[in-house]
Amino acid sequence: MDSHNVSPAHLLWTGGWDSTFQLLRLLLVHRRPVVPIYLVDERRPSLKIEQRTMTRIRERLAELHPHTRELMRPTDFAPVADIAPDPEVSAAYARLDARCRIGTQYEWLARFCRQRGLSDVEIGFERERYGAGGLLLDLTVPGVSEGGGYRVHRLPPGHGDDDVDTVFGSYVFPLFDVTKQQMAREVDDRRWRPLMLETWFCHRPVRGRPCSRCHPCLNVISAGLGWRIPRDRRVLGAMHRLTIGSLKSVARPLVQRLRSS
Repeated sequence: MDSHNVSPAHLLWTGGWDSTFQLLRLLLVHRRPVVPIYLVDERRPSLKIEQRTMTRIRERLAELHPHTRELMRPTDFAPVADIAPDPEVSAAYARLDARCRIGTQYEWLARFCRQRGLSDVEIGFERERYGAGGLLLDLTVPGVSEGGGYRVHRLPPGHGDDDVDTVFGSYVFPLFDVTKQQMAREVDDRRWRPLMLETWFCHRPVRGRPCSRCHPCLNVISAGLGWRIPRDRRVLGAMHRLTIGSLKSVARPLVQRLRSS
């Protein structure tokens, strides 16, 4: 495939497991050019670690797979503070968040995509029954990417939820039917582990190490990839989940019912 004749994929990339897995699929399997997108939130505790992680992965890719020097375009680093306000997006996000708690990043990501006129932006979403994944669970349909011909999920026209379309309509979901365990098997089959071990996932690092308590850390543990967190942090995280975490799990459904009513 001549990369000069193929439109690049726009991929939201943080240096995390899911987005890096899709990056490797695009570059090494589909041989498709990629424009990584990273929105710079100066308040994010893991900002500097994520940026260093992405630099390491890019350098390691170029070393192991020289053709990626051409395929992997410069990362589009966009400061969150520079994204223009969009009352329609903000109102739709607020209504969705009232229905089901979702991350604040989806509000400014939607504004960014609108401002840039982007569509078919690839995002590393997995099928989930809670959070943003729960909103999309019964709405997306399988299809193929516009530029690469590989399988993705997308929101079909006329699906009936205008707020979901406003906030999530700029994306396609290439990992919607792929679990982390399936990713791990493919990583080992394709010998990508040296690259994937460079990934970062924790939102609230403690002295440069994963905290074991934030949502991404908990996802890593529940997916059977807890070995990626140092043992002492895993022990502390387990103690936290047995105490404070247990109280939160009881309170969360009550709060959700109050929010829905």
